[in-house]
Amino acid sequence: MNSERRNQYRNVFEEQLLGELHLHAEGRPVAVLHVEDVSPYGIGLLTDGFVSNGSSISLRYQHETTDIEVLGTVVWRVPMDSEGLARLGINLQEDDMVPNVALFNAVTSCFGNVLS
Repeated sequence: MNSERRNQYRNVFEEQLLGELHLHAEGRPVAVLHVEDVSPYGIGLLTDGFVSNGSSISLRYQHETTDIEVLGTVVWRVPMDSEGLARLGINLQEDDMVPNVALFNAVTSCFGNVLS
């Protein structure tokens, strides 16, 4: 397992996210099965589709009137099976924190059961 590298606070979730989360890695769509944790600096996802470390990603969250897109890089990947199921750690680009904070606020407001 990976050692913890994040030094910022993050929220960890047990429930499913309301709305839709669309992940594109290297221009390809990748299915997001679950949001594991989120901070304004990064997000942990359970995905179904091959994504390699270092891949550039775009992540778009849509729910009701909310539509937010952030960019980032896959910094770690833990395969869960041989078919493409994996946990991803994504570092969000920090040059413009406005969409990152908007994503963090939107995602955390859509969960009822939040663990810290």
